[in-house]
Amino acid sequence: MIERPKRYLGIRREEKRVITGREYGMLLAVLVVLSLLTARLWYLQILNGEELAARAELVRTRLLRVPPPRGLIVDRNGRVLATNRAQIIVSVIPDMLRRNPERIPLVAQRLGMQPDELRELIENPKINPYTPLAVQKGVAFEQAVDLLESQYNLPEVEVSLQAMRRYPHGKLFAHLLGYVGQISQEELKEYSARPEEASDWLSMRLYDGTDFVGKNGIERAYEPYLHGKPGGEQVEVTPLGKRVRTLQEFEPTPGNRVVLSVDLRLQQKAFELLQGHIGALVALDPRTGEVLAMVSQPSFDPNLFVPRIPNHIWRPLINDPRAPLNNRAIQSAYAPGSIFKPIVALEGLKRGLITTQTGVTCTGSYRAGARTFRCWRRHGYVDFYNSIALSCDVFYYQLAQKLGPDNLAQLSRAFGLGERTGIDLPHERRGLVPDTQWKREVLKQPWYGGETLNYGIGQGYLTITPLQGAVMTMGIANRGVMYRPHLVKEIRTPDGQLLETIEPEVIRRYEASPQHWDAVIEGMVRVVERGTAGAARVPGVRVAGKTGSAEFRKGGKTHAWFIAFAPAENPRVAICVMAEEAGGGGAIAAPIAGQWLRYFFELGY
Repeated sequence: MIERPKRYLGIRREEKRVITGREYGMLLAVLVVLSLLTARLWYLQILNGEELAARAELVRTRLLRVPPPRGLIVDRNGRVLATNRAQIIVSVIPDMLRRNPERIPLVAQRLGMQPDELRELIENPKINPYTPLAVQKGVAFEQAVDLLESQYNLPEVEVSLQAMRRYPHGKLFAHLLGYVGQISQEELKEYSARPEEASDWLSMRLYDGTDFVGKNGIERAYEPYLHGKPGGEQVEVTPLGKRVRTLQEFEPTPGNRVVLSVDLRLQQKAFELLQGHIGALVALDPRTGEVLAMVSQPSFDPNLFVPRIPNHIWRPLINDPRAPLNNRAIQSAYAPGSIFKPIVALEGLKRGLITTQTGVTCTGSYRAGARTFRCWRRHGYVDFYNSIALSCDVFYYQLAQKLGPDNLAQLSRAFGLGERTGIDLPHERRGLVPDTQWKREVLKQPWYGGETLNYGIGQGYLTITPLQGAVMTMGIANRGVMYRPHLVKEIRTPDGQLLETIEPEVIRRYEASPQHWDAVIEGMVRVVERGTAGAARVPGVRVAGKTGSAEFRKGGKTHAWFIAFAPAENPRVAICVMAEEAGGGGAIAAPIAGQWLRYFFELGY
């Protein structure tokens, strides 16, 4: 039998124990640590309590940037051409997805995106990771409701309303207005380098990685005026970054209103008249250089680019052989054909190579050396005025020989050909003014005599844009004075106060005697009254014009040109019409210009 140890009822013997030096050291260390912790707690709670409370406040509040509404673009009469419309926006909070990258595939699937696409967006170093990043715009109401109902399972996703660009007239102003798109890294760097600041209180940048900026047209050229200044919100958020409530708001400042010189009615008429053709129409006020209408056909709907153009729409646009994205008024250059003849005639008069009494006998062709150069018809005897009215090539073959290629090049440059006009649009082409040096250096060939004859009738290497054709026409209408063409008339604040007016700017002058101007203008009046452009007549108004048919390939139809200004004695409009591969200028371009001019004067201009 095992005997249990004896226990003393309520009595315990205390054993004496000696504390060693090592234990004294450990105890002392514990006391020191406790003292330090106590001192630190006293410091945190008493001495530095207010500062830490402020830091805690910063942790649970955030400043969110609110993008500014883009400024309106209106026509000369205040009709809205570009505005903003509220759309449902789906955004993600990049920081939340960066900290939980395993959720990217799930969120991407719910948003109908590829995981790599979403990952690329949230990892953009230019964005604010705490600011909601818009990834989908124009979301259907049903999808928005579905996402809102799933907010508990998708804390990274936010649904909101945001102002997006809208172009109410679609294709009508596509090439003038351009369109907006999400800012690129290069654009963000460019715009961020500007000295303006949005707000000292928020210290917000004018531009953010989620902003939309002008990509083309007026939207791009006047981006600094249209953008506005961002506002912000101070919001309280959960530890996961979800908004709880708004503490403060700072309203954004909308962009300025850009007023164009274009008249919506004139633009619409030009668009309708040019429909079915590939070409351009440009109409200017010769007294100021203001653009009254500028149309390029075919066109496109700029609304397709907002917020982001889908690939299945983008690819057909860029692969379309008719190039609808190309603004033919400023980006395409063509041989001008016979619309070049009036200034050749003027230069001949000025240099004394011909007079108004000069005449030639046109047999339908002209022989120079071993080559025969043909006229478009057999005219018989042609005097100075009828050389313009009937567009006799033989007259200008002979005059071109007298002038020579380098004088023809000098004349062309005097009227602004071969140089950008400086219109307030991006991507303007120069065209080409050839001379003997150019051919020798570029083509590595000498200049041949036959090329000079073609030069005199606007053929060969010479190419111009329709806008340059309109500026040349303005120069004739103004007897040598040419203004810089411009689309913007003035800039106003969002509430309509005038900020800036675009004043007329003379860019070049061509000097000639009044008698020589009279002679050339009279010849152009005869073009309309009894020559090749009868379809351009306007009842009660003397119109001065010139047709042109420019060859660009053997066996193909010619490009149809027509230039005009009216009234001839006191011009209020200068117009240039060009239709690719349309045939004769008198048959196609002149009737288009004539209908537009009649409408112009019916409106009371």
